[in-house]
Amino acid sequence: MPRRRFAMLFFTLVFFLLILSVLYLMLGAKNYPLSAVLQNKIVLQLRLPRLLSLYLVGFLLSTSGFLVQIMTRNPLAEMSTLGISGGASFALSLLLTFGLSTNDGISVIISSVGAFLALSVVMLLTARTHFQPLKVVLVGTSVGLFATSLASSMTFASHNTQAYFLWIVGSFSGITDTKVILMTVVSCIFLIVLFLFSNRIKLLSFGDEMATSLGVSVNQVRFAIMILVALAAGATIASVGVISFVGLIAPHIVKPFARTNFWQNVILSVLTGMILLVLADLAARNLFKPYEFPAGSLTMLLGAPFFLWIIAKEAK
Repeated sequence: MPRRRFAMLFFTLVFFLLILSVLYLMLGAKNYPLSAVLQNKIVLQLRLPRLLSLYLVGFLLSTSGFLVQIMTRNPLAEMSTLGISGGASFALSLLLTFGLSTNDGISVIISSVGAFLALSVVMLLTARTHFQPLKVVLVGTSVGLFATSLASSMTFASHNTQAYFLWIVGSFSGITDTKVILMTVVSCIFLIVLFLFSNRIKLLSFGDEMATSLGVSVNQVRFAIMILVALAAGATIASVGVISFVGLIAPHIVKPFARTNFWQNVILSVLTGMILLVLADLAARNLFKPYEFPAGSLTMLLGAPFFLWIIAKEAK
């Protein structure tokens, strides 16, 4: 995309995100005028940290979705379709089942390990087929469903279903300052590693043979991406639960504009992911006042038909 066109699109998305953010701070169980937003304790102590968490989750999910689509050369790849979310949920259920500590730091680490193991299983089972898109999705969905079912059964047997439900449903209502700090740290690590590997990831997008001929260690790059995605999954799922399809939708929306430009894809995907999440949580908090609808359920409602549309598009 030409720089001028990219700049216009970038500033349009930023402006739209800022407008949504102001509305997000103003509207809720109780609405506040714009003049009182920066002086109200409820806004500063509850809504502002929650808005920051939406930005961080949007960044981690959209970038992770873009990376796994490059890694597997699969337009349908995303945390949910690769079994990553299921693996992270299963790892968290082990903490509940065995009565172990579920504080934020430990939850992020354990969840990340579970996500990495699930992704490793999917990659190993589909490597011989050269990550054929349909097989990747079938294997990933199967691994995710198996892990989620096992986790649900374990937590039900241990009478921890309610606590597990908060992780699996995907909601920003339980966000805390500690969770925001943890996701900020993970986002910084994610961004640093992404910068270090960006040139090699760009080459990986042209295929294994091309990347190898240019001196890139394909397995090393894939391993780095797997670590990044697992870390992102661990931080987001331990903090806000499973938020499906944002990592699928955001990269696909911007792909026609950015095409093969790596950093344009990343930047526009991140902004789009943030906008999607702010919109989803804004609707979740205001549609059914005074009750709150889980934001993860809204992204799933939006993502499911989008997923089917991509399948139909790929079939053609």
